[in-house]
Amino acid sequence: MKNQELIQMRNEIDLIDGTLMPLLNRRADIAKAIVEIKIKEGMPVFNRERENEILSKTNKFGNFKFVKSVFLKILEESKQIQEEKWK
Repeated sequence: MKNQELIQMRNEIDLIDGTLMPLLNRRADIAKAIVEIKIKEGMPVFNRERENEILSKTNKFGNFKFVKSVFLKILEESKQIQEEKWK
């Protein structure tokens, strides 16, 4: 039988993942809506200032390297979503 502490921690991760996944999906939907505005306004997809603003918030976490790497990927995927819509 598995260690109870391990099971409990995995259950906690499952709960966190269950919260994160719908939020990430919603974030992707918003990224799609944002590009519509950018197209109408003639704005570029990439905004370094905005990206730096988001990434700077990762420094306040104890596991900031992990959080920053996750957000780098989120931002990369958001740009890809917007670029696909831009075409």
